[in-house]
Amino acid sequence: MKLQSVQNGRILASHHRTIYEASAVDSFEPIGSINNPGRGISALSFEALTRAPGRSMLEWVVGAYQTTNVWPVGDTALVATVGRHLFSSQDGGVNWHFCRKLPASSGLFGVLPTALCRHDGTIYLGEYPLDSSATPHVLRSVDDGRTWRRFLSLPEVRHIHSIAVDPYTESIWLSTGDRDAECHIGRIKDGRFEPVVGGDQRFRAVDLVFTPDALLWGMDCLYTERNVIFRLDRQKLSDGGPAIGSPPSSISVDGGTTLTDRTLEAIKANAPEPQPVTTVGSSVYYGTTLHDGSTWWAVFSTAIEAGGDSTAPKTSNAGVQEPTATVVAAPADTDFTEWQLLARFGVRRRPVHYINPGERLPCANAYVFLGAEDSTLYCNPFNTKQHHGAILTIEADSFDDRLLGQSR
Repeated sequence: MKLQSVQNGRILASHHRTIYEASAVDSFEPIGSINNPGRGISALSFEALTRAPGRSMLEWVVGAYQTTNVWPVGDTALVATVGRHLFSSQDGGVNWHFCRKLPASSGLFGVLPTALCRHDGTIYLGEYPLDSSATPHVLRSVDDGRTWRRFLSLPEVRHIHSIAVDPYTESIWLSTGDRDAECHIGRIKDGRFEPVVGGDQRFRAVDLVFTPDALLWGMDCLYTERNVIFRLDRQKLSDGGPAIGSPPSSISVDGGTTLTDRTLEAIKANAPEPQPVTTVGSSVYYGTTLHDGSTWWAVFSTAIEAGGDSTAPKTSNAGVQEPTATVVAAPADTDFTEWQLLARFGVRRRPVHYINPGERLPCANAYVFLGAEDSTLYCNPFNTKQHHGAILTIEADSFDDRLLGQSR
């Protein structure tokens, strides 16, 4: 099972294309299944990759892989992606309607789980094409996900990692990747993307974590010796840097301004300096915050990435990451400088790890999906040796004496 969201006492999860809900992690009930939108060969392929028995047989060989994302976007409205297909539900997940296709090179996961947010009744979704020649777009829906239009084009980045609303300022933040010149963290203002920091691997971030006093993120870089978690204090934030991307249109946006060397230099020259607060052994993917009654905690999880990085420089040390997925946390009252290891999960070995001539078959990554509500942290290890598919809970007041999983 994959954790999708924790919101207002409602826990959403999925298994293949079936959606489940619960008020506690031991009481999930199915509420509906996302339909197959294809016809002919495309329908057969979609079915084989997203539902048993075809998917179960493939996962036995390559490991469990992510295909489905689900987001609550209203009282009864949900948005989902399954592969490169975008869906909406207006009745809490019972019935689903196909909306549109995402870029042709989108992976099995469609977009990252961090790439959707709702702000003032409008939903924003960031595309994740894998083709380096494709232009990623921010899509926008003003009718709870029923219809979508292009809102912003970013021709000078590979794909969009996250779109999030800062709950303290109501500003919309966006992060991108993957090469140095494509890595930016910034805000969407007046229909344009204004990078705040960017230009190298320090700003290759998947998830952004907001606290009352700071913005935090971790590096998602497969080929560095260690990935750094950074803190950027709010007092260092200005109104933003040079804008890039295309302005909004009532119909669509297909072009975009160029992210020139001069623009990059201006971004770097005006960028505030983030503070490194700790390092971890592999790429940082997901993050969240929670409050224990006295202080805020920032929580991040790392991933085990099985494949290489096609954007890595030829001189890089690709493949040096640690073979464990971890969960780490730090309290605000230490300025996020004292980090604790909360969970550690080893690699889930499958036949593809042992027999893969020419490395023609893909290997599934391992993740720890996160959620939080009040003082409870939800951890969902996925494709890991220990607790794969389980949704585990840790209370913030027990962080000091809890370690889930094993070292290998």
